[in-house]
Amino acid sequence: MLMKKKIIISIYLLMISVLYANFQVAPQVQKMNLNRPGTKKIYLKNGTNKLKKIKIYSERPKDQKTKDLYMGDWIIVYPKIVYLKPNSKKIVRMAARPPQGLADGEYRSHLVFEELPVKRYDSSEKDESKVGVNIDVIHILVSTVYGYSGKLEYGGIFEDFQIVTDKKKTYFVSKIINTGTTALDVIYRVTYYENMKELKTEDLLVGKVMRENYLDSVVELNKISKGANRMKIEYYYRIKKEEKKVKEGEKEYDEFKLGEKIIPIEKISKDKYFKELEKKNKEEVDAKKLEKEKAEIQSKKES
Repeated sequence: MLMKKKIIISIYLLMISVLYANFQVAPQVQKMNLNRPGTKKIYLKNGTNKLKKIKIYSERPKDQKTKDLYMGDWIIVYPKIVYLKPNSKKIVRMAARPPQGLADGEYRSHLVFEELPVKRYDSSEKDESKVGVNIDVIHILVSTVYGYSGKLEYGGIFEDFQIVTDKKKTYFVSKIINTGTTALDVIYRVTYYENMKELKTEDLLVGKVMRENYLDSVVELNKISKGANRMKIEYYYRIKKEEKKVKEGEKEYDEFKLGEKIIPIEKISKDKYFKELEKKNKEEVDAKKLEKEKAEIQSKKES
């Protein structure tokens, strides 16, 4: 499973490189203040010798649990169809019109840039009606739009800590449940001990846990010592500073501690870990199924 994740990441990076070879979108991430809606500029670039026809639309992220956090219905993009001449650039403008009484927190949407087939003599835009184009492959590029309303709260539950070995490598596995109103960009600071003696410390960049979501984190441990029998895990979230405020040599992020835990170092094999995980998942599914059946029986009795 760990190896599968690495393979998926490699394929994803390959896909990104292919997309960039056809057309580019910048910035890849857009952030909007929903309390003071304004207009954002998105830059499109065609680095090829072919005409590109791009359709732009919003789409709900697949990992977004509730539609209440989806902001795609509020996003206005103009134009929605863009023609990019060979080796040219264009600006697309985007705005958000959120509903009144919006609850505090972070909202999210994907913005999809889909390349459409171009007819040999497409007359949909002036001055480009006679450009002959043959498109064999259609490309899609997805960027993310974040919207922020009111006060943001940061919080999380950190559990299921495990140390998993896979041949010569050792991984720190955990589950992080986001309990705040915005994404958590998580860092672990791990300190190894041999009894009371402090050995080494290393920082583990975990990544983002989206609002009202969870993350099964797998991070490689590089500084774990042979004699270590305990480890202290401190969990932080980080917020990127405004670029204007970052001086040369300073960190790009501010870090804020959420908590810590000390655990014994008890390594288990990858195979054993996945067997236990499979058993646990099955028990959770069975428990939910039983709960649903009980609710249905109770509902029938009441009716």
